[in-house]
Amino acid sequence: MRLFNLKIIACLLAVAILSGCSSSFTVLAVPEQISYDDELKIAQLSQQLSRKDIDPVTRMQLIFERGIVYDSLGFKAFAQSDFNHLLSMNSDVADLYNFLGTYALRDGEFDTAIMLFNTTLELDPAYAFAYFNRAIALYRTGHYQTAQRDAIKFHQYDVNEPIRILWLYLIEKEADKQAAQKMLQKRYDQISDKTVYSSDIVAFYLGKISQSKLMQNLQQGAENNRQLAERLCETYFYLGKYYQSKGDNERAKMLFKYALANNIYNFVEHQQALYELKLLDEK
Repeated sequence: MRLFNLKIIACLLAVAILSGCSSSFTVLAVPEQISYDDELKIAQLSQQLSRKDIDPVTRMQLIFERGIVYDSLGFKAFAQSDFNHLLSMNSDVADLYNFLGTYALRDGEFDTAIMLFNTTLELDPAYAFAYFNRAIALYRTGHYQTAQRDAIKFHQYDVNEPIRILWLYLIEKEADKQAAQKMLQKRYDQISDKTVYSSDIVAFYLGKISQSKLMQNLQQGAENNRQLAERLCETYFYLGKYYQSKGDNERAKMLFKYALANNIYNFVEHQQALYELKLLDEK
């Protein structure tokens, strides 16, 4: 008799959970997994690097390529080791400082991150993503005006990319929320192609579309699971930031976890969702 009652309760809970998911418009992809091809690529690169007859330039290229693969799979320690090894071979490669800066950024070591991004830009003043990464580090340390300058610089490299607009808004609203909202609208109006799915995230922030419409639209045109997972990683992170700004930390926490669940390790949204959860747990 008790077992039967427990089954009824379990069924009711399942219905409640499914209803909750439906009302919150949850969309999920299959979390990205390490594939056989990924493992084979690492093995092949490592095997090539074991040879003693390759020249230094080729060796550096192979180490860098392996570091990129490690980074995409979330193997931070291995990637960091490869990039640090490359620095010992050649200290004038801007990419290396940028990668190492992103690792410091995700660990909350902001002074180190800023120093590494400064070095990146000293070596290559046109390195767009170093401006973006430094903007995030400055944003995290409360240097909003300086962060805004970097974010504007990054936005100017591609004024039609909605994600750049969103980060500008997140930074600018810390100084003046109303002014930031007006600039968000202005920059959104200037996007030449609003069929890009991420423009719908900006539209949601502006109150032009509902969350259900946003979640519906992001699935359109997704060619495979990887692309859907990338879109969900981005969308859930910015939804988390939206609800966090409304004081709904519990919903924000859930959305940040959804962003992480896609396993898109080399996306800034994955890295920053992890940091946001850390901040929320500390609160």
